[in-house]
Amino acid sequence: IELAEKWNKEGATVGYIGIEGSGIIGMFCVKDKIRDEAYSTVQALLHSGIEVVMLTGDGEGAAQAVGKEIGLAQANVQSQLLPEDKLHYISSLKGSSDNRHASLLGKKKLTLMVGDGVNDAPALSVADVGVAMGEGASLAMEMSDVTLMDSNLSKLLFSINMGVKVIKTVKENIAFSMLVNLIAIVLTFMGKMTLLWAIVSDVGVMLLVTLNGMKLLSNRTIDSIEGKRTKEPSSKRNNGQKYRRTLTVDPEEEIV
Repeated sequence: IELAEKWNKEGATVGYIGIEGSGIIGMFCVKDKIRDEAYSTVQALLHSGIEVVMLTGDGEGAAQAVGKEIGLAQANVQSQLLPEDKLHYISSLKGSSDNRHASLLGKKKLTLMVGDGVNDAPALSVADVGVAMGEGASLAMEMSDVTLMDSNLSKLLFSINMGVKVIKTVKENIAFSMLVNLIAIVLTFMGKMTLLWAIVSDVGVMLLVTLNGMKLLSNRTIDSIEGKRTKEPSSKRNNGQKYRRTLTVDPEEEIV
């Protein structure tokens, strides 16, 4: 009994072997293996200021054991949830006042849901961004916005960091275009802007904005997101497995 309780606290499912007439002659336990990149990914998200919550249909003991392994606080582990419970939980996050309205800084809290099973599909559909695992159920992939085809959680962190780079680049392009157009307008009212220079400035801005956007495709940018040295050859990038910051999840659990 003590051994069975120990296995249960460790997040394992306990089974028994018996023979008719002799009773129980042995027992065994089965436990899901946590993904190798789960702990590092979760910790990277936490260090980035992103709140991570695990939603699972497993029992309290197994859920808390997994949460402890990946570095989550007990309050951030929600267990024994049905599909509708996950749906209501995500909907409550989106319906909070902090999420409905942007702050004075123009920021708004968004909810990202990661799942791989049929039970996750309803929650994936209502989240601001739904992410499905490529090895998961087809329904989950259909209801999600993003699918990690190789089911590597580290790619989720890469996608988030790349998204930050994209938004920054878009803002740079908008600011640069507005500045050049403002200068052109001022010169026009001063009578110093000719048709030729107006065409040159317009085409020049278009080319510079395009080139600035294309920098996101460079190996240097990708290496910087992955946390690698820019002098390192891209062939040694190890398929994006190494990051400075990381996110983590249990293979069978979901992260919000």
